[in-house]
Order: sequence, then structure tokens, then C-alpha cells
Amino acid sequence: MLDCDSQRPRGDKRLFYNRHSFSKVMAQRTINRTTMKRTLTLGLFLSLLTFLYTGCSKDDDANGEVQENYFKVKVDGTEKIFPIVEARWVDGGNYLSIYGMNSGKESVTVTVMSEKTRVPAGQYSLDDASGYTILSAHIVSSSNGQLNAAATRGTVSTDDAFDLKITKIDNGQVQGSFTGTLIRVEGLNTIGKVVLTDGQFKASIKPN
Repeated sequence: MLDCDSQRPRGDKRLFYNRHSFSKVMAQRTINRTTMKRTLTLGLFLSLLTFLYTGCSKDDDANGEVQENYFKVKVDGTEKIFPIVEARWVDGGNYLSIYGMNSGKESVTVTVMSEKTRVPAGQYSLDDASGYTILSAHIVSSSNGQLNAAATRGTVSTDDAFDLKITKIDNGQVQGSFTGTLIRVEGLNTIGKVVLTDGQFKASIKPN
């Protein structure tokens, strides 16, 4: 005679394993989608940086004095005044990129992205509800290689942060201030931080 009670645990056990396997698959798919989103965002940002660096001027003032156009910020407490300062409308004018660079060895970039309209004056933070996406990076190059730190909307890490205030903007010039915490990541882990404080900029905007 078949003992139904003795057979039931086996079926329940198989059902448990099936549900457990399904949960693991769904969790992995969620991680993969999140990682892919992060990779695409950072990939687009790196493309923008390449475009900007290719078009930047090499006529820099080595003494780092503040000019009519300026870009200055404290990087981990040390004030940096970047002699190469530029802003550009990118992708038909919906993206605004502002950057300061020092002889190609160190740079800070701030990019504001919009899908519908040009960026107006106002206050923006990394994960606000404004509909604008902020991307920022600090890059240091040396004979040993390149060290990058970045902050972007929608990353897995909660360690990055960025606040931007654009006080004045028109077709030819942008002015404002910023602070932020930029991070270096390895996979899904934060392995380093760069803190930006007292950031100020005024830059002529190059046309598309």
C-alpha cells in the first residue's frame, strides 16, 4: 500500500529546490540588469570625456592663476585651480559639460544631461527628481597609469554624492558652484573616494 504521507516530503522538497533555484536566477538577473545599467552609464560618460579631451586647448597657464574663466575646487582638502577651463553643449545641446584641466595630468568634469531641453539655471543633486542626470569625474594621469573617480545617477553604491548649483547660464557662458563625493569602484565594491568641496566655475560655452 502506498504511503502518501511518506511521499509528500519528497515532493515538497523538490518544490522547495525549484523555488529556491528560481529565486536565485531572478536575483542574478536583477544584479545583471543593475550592473549593465551602471556600465552603460559610465561607458557613455567615458565617451563624453574622450570627446572633450580631444577638443581641449593645450595653451594652458602653468601658474594656475584665476582667469576670467575659472574652475577651482578643493580636492580632498587641497585647493586646485585649473588653468584650462571649457564648457560645451553636447549631443545637439541637451548635454552640458564643464571641465577644468591642469596640463593633462589632472581634471574635474561636471556633465548635466537632459533628454528634452537645454539645462537651465538651478540646483541639482545626484538622485533628485529634476529629470536631469549629473555625471562627474576626477581623473589623475601619471606614468603609472590613470586613476578615475566618478559620481553618477542610479549607481549601485550609496557612497557617491554630488550637488550642483548653476547660478547663471546662457548660450555663451555658464557659472556656478558644486560639491561632491566621487568614488572608485571594483565590481560592486567601493575601493576609494575623492571629496570635492568649495567648487566654483565660470566658463565660456563652445557651440555644438
